[in-house]
Amino acid sequence: MIKGFSVTFERYFPHDEGEDVCEPDEIGFVIEDVSLRDAMSLGLEYSRPEWAGSCEADSYPVRSVRWLTFHNWNDFTRENIEQGIDESRSLHIPDSVTEASRMRICRLFGVRT
Repeated sequence: MIKGFSVTFERYFPHDEGEDVCEPDEIGFVIEDVSLRDAMSLGLEYSRPEWAGSCEADSYPVRSVRWLTFHNWNDFTRENIEQGIDESRSLHIPDSVTEASRMRICRLFGVRT
C-alpha cells in the first residue's frame, strides 16, 4: 500500500463587498502521509470516490498530475450556508506514484483524461 498522500484545505471567510480577496484566510493540512483510501475517507470525507464533488487537476492537459482540487468542498453545509465560509480541499499525490497510476486516480474522481 502506497503512503504519502496528503489532503490540504483553503478557507475563505466572507468579506465586505468590493474588498479584493486574493489569498485564502486559512490554509493547512487536513491529513498527511496516509494511503489513498485514508486520504479519501478521512481527509476528503468521501466514503466512495463517485460521491466526490467536481474536481480539477493542477494541469491541463492532464499530465503528471501532482494534486486534485475539490472546489466548494463544503457546499451546502451549515458552515457554508449560515456563515458564508467557502472551503476547497486538495488531494496531493506522492512523487513515487507512476504516471499511469496518477491517471487512474484522476479517472477515479471523474477527471477527464
